[in-house]
Amino acid sequence: MEKIVRKSAGVKFESDVLEFVDGIAREQQRSRSFIINSILRWYGKWLAEQKAKVETDKSEPVIRL
Repeated sequence: MEKIVRKSAGVKFESDVLEFVDGIAREQQRSRSFIINSILRWYGKWLAEQKAKVETDKSEPVIRL
């Protein structure tokens, strides 16, 4: 596993998004940063899977009888 370097990034959240993230953080007893990083990692993996799926679909010929 590669080393994770933590960097501060000044980000402003809209109130509804912040409320949502804070709610998850309370429920999971984790920090807001942990929740945001987890959501973005999941989303990044999901996007990669979708891209791979589209590329696979394009490369397969469609044969209709």
